[in-house]
Amino acid sequence: MSDIAVSSGKTSNRVAGYRMAAVLMLVMALSACGNKQKTASQSIVRVNDDEITVHQLNAELERVNSANVSKKEVLDGLIARQLLIDQAEKKKIDRDPRVMQAIERAKEQILAQAYLQTKMNNMQKPSEKDIHDFYEKNPQLFAQRKQFDTRELNIDTRDLTPELVAKMGSAHSLDEVQSWLQAHQVKFTAADVTRSSAELPIEVINAISKMPPGSLFTVKQGDKSQLIELQEVRPVPLTQEAAHPKIVEFLMLQKSKEAADAEISRLRAAAKIEYLNKSEVAALDDKPAVAAPTPPVAGGTKANKQLSDVERGITNLK
Repeated sequence: MSDIAVSSGKTSNRVAGYRMAAVLMLVMALSACGNKQKTASQSIVRVNDDEITVHQLNAELERVNSANVSKKEVLDGLIARQLLIDQAEKKKIDRDPRVMQAIERAKEQILAQAYLQTKMNNMQKPSEKDIHDFYEKNPQLFAQRKQFDTRELNIDTRDLTPELVAKMGSAHSLDEVQSWLQAHQVKFTAADVTRSSAELPIEVINAISKMPPGSLFTVKQGDKSQLIELQEVRPVPLTQEAAHPKIVEFLMLQKSKEAADAEISRLRAAAKIEYLNKSEVAALDDKPAVAAPTPPVAGGTKANKQLSDVERGITNLK
């Protein structure tokens, strides 16, 4: 669960980060590099035979968080991107079938999203009643919000042997488990993690809330597992006034998804869709390529014995 650690990155390397992002944005940039007709009054920088306009800079500023980067840093990013594009074109990378396919795929995605956006532009914001109802129906997110402080040892699942599971069941602290791992030369990383109940499914909140401080449990998630000690559960309630912006954002996203689903259903019903290779279609498996894990939990001596597993939502802990 390496993605649950709190990031401590600073903004001192923002320019380097932005230039790295420019490399990743190369494929997208290639699809838009065909327009060379730019007037002198629009241009602010010439990079070899190409020019960067104030409109490009303004458009880029809209896509980045201007609170974290300056206009000069954004302009440097555009220059770096243009230099990379020049080299890509010289080496004919833009003619690579895989790149061409990626450009076409990106174009299709942009067009599809732009069409859906036209259907959502006039969506009404949720009413105050909608916001109040959502607040009242989700106390675990707001009025009864809690904070969970934990210590964790992250290991490879292949090292979660029956002996280690038994040790978790008999240990009185995570320090004791850590000593066992060191004695058996099991590699691990340690982390102190704080999570809010606003981040967790209600089933997970209920399970952890029943544990007294010091409880040990194990979360198995794919090829990684976590040995966890619950240190403290603290109430951190959130008023409706404070939660108002986030509730509006969530309800708008929910309405957007519902509108998108409805429009796609309407288009499917009106379209003529014919599967040309029925045997191939029949062989398709609707299941995901990698099933989302349902991690089991081994309760320690202080854990609630009725807790047999932490539901699937544990994979979303951050």
